[in-house]
Formats: sequence, C-alpha cells, structure tokens
Amino acid sequence: MNYFRAHTIGEVLRALAEDPRPRIVCGATDVFADARLVPAKSNWIDISRVDALRGIELHDGIVRIGAASPFQAIADTPWLPVALTEAAACVGSRQIRVQGTIGGNLCHASPIADGVPVLLTLDAQVELASVRGARRLPLAEFVLGRGRTALNADELLVGVQFELPRPRDRTAFVKCANREGAALAVVSAAVHLRVSADDTVEAAAAAVGGASEVALRMRALEASLPGVRCTDLIGAIEAAPLAGLSPIDDCRATASHRVHLARLAIARAFRGCIEESQHDAPVA
Repeated sequence: MNYFRAHTIGEVLRALAEDPRPRIVCGATDVFADARLVPAKSNWIDISRVDALRGIELHDGIVRIGAASPFQAIADTPWLPVALTEAAACVGSRQIRVQGTIGGNLCHASPIADGVPVLLTLDAQVELASVRGARRLPLAEFVLGRGRTALNADELLVGVQFELPRPRDRTAFVKCANREGAALAVVSAAVHLRVSADDTVEAAAAAVGGASEVALRMRALEASLPGVRCTDLIGAIEAAPLAGLSPIDDCRATASHRVHLARLAIARAFRGCIEESQHDAPVA
C-alpha cells in the first residue's frame, strides 16, 4: 500500500498520470463504510489538504462548489438554493456532514445519493481535470450507473457548477426514509419551479433518486406542467406517468412502493414551492 497526501491540484494530477489506478480519498465516509474494501491492497491519494478544492463561490450568476467542500458547509450557506441546503442537511449525522464532500458523493454514484437529484434539477455540470487538460460534463452524463461514472482513470473531479435560480424561482427537496433522523433514503425527489404572474407554471424540473439505477430527471412530467395552474399542479402530478423509473424490490421497499414514494415526494416538493411562492419568500 502506498499513501500520498497531496497539497495542490497539480500534485494530484501528476500522481494520477503516473499511476491512474489509486483510490482518491477526502472525507473517507464512503471508504469507511465499504466492507469489501481492503485498504492495504490499494494505493491512496489523500486530497483532504488541497485547499483549492474547497470553497463555495458566486460569480456572474454562476455558483461553483469545490469538490472537497463538505456538506455541512453547503447546508450552512444561506444564499444557495433551498433544495441544495435541505439535501445537504439530510446527509447522515453532523459528523458525516462535516467530513463527507459533494465530490465524493457524486463520484460514489449511489442511486440514493442525496446531492444528485437537486443538482440535476439545476442542470449542474461537473469540472474534470487531468494533466491533459480540463473538461466540463453535464451531471446527467457523468453518473452512468451504480458506482459508475464518466471519470477517466487519470482525471480528478475538481468542482461542480450551476446557474443560480432566479429570485422568484423556488426549489425543494424531499427525502423518504424508513425512520426519522439520520437514515439512507428509500426515495428522494428534488424540484425547481418557476411560476408566471398569472399563477401558472412557467417552467418546472423534477428529479428522483432511489427508483432507478441512477437519479433521473422526469422529463415527460416536466413537459406536461407548463401552463398548468398552481391550484391544479398536484392533481396533474398524481395523474401523470413517471416514465423512466425502474425501481427494484429489496429489503427496504418494494418496486411499487418506491414508485408511490416518488410521486408522493415530487408532489410534496412542488407543494412546498407553491406555498413558499405564495408567501413571496425572497429566496430560491
């Protein structure tokens, strides 16, 4: 086993170019929980001391979150979209949120990752870097399946970015678990809603995690909602097919129950957006 603690992004990228097979570790919350992992059989690059990978910034309407930014920092940033801070606050216990990072959450590529549905509704992009250069990729094209991403062996996820929602846009996140408190999601949903002056839907986005191999945008549902009056929105969601979901049966829920929870979570999230919009809250 080799262990290397890097202090700059350049050091990480050079190490990856020389040996593109090590395990990247930062908060180590997923590594600690992986019972199949034998640490002594892997080479490790520790990026927890790379300060350039941390930070939450806003420039010209674009939010950029460094890959090593912990979830607690995201939860504590009041100007971020409500759905994102809500999702960050749902990640495990405070001890996990202090250590666990948004980059690790995305690269772990769990179907129930709390951060993914929200970022999908925000049309987020990931920033990838290697000694060959940098590239951006839509998050929807980055997460390929359970534990699989489009990250090349010599690449490092360095950040995620998205456009800050408009002042009157509303976002929300709902997590359905089998118990109160810190628990893995059975199903989660995030939404992004824009309402016109005549109280109809101008634009809507919805994403569901835990009901397919990867979190998915509900494109067919989204396409059916513009023009719907807010008073009729929940009824439209209850009647709409949730195309694209492919849930499984396991010890935590049946496939049919997951579909039920997905519809319930989407409806609750949109209801929360409508109620907040009616109160004219000044946050996204």
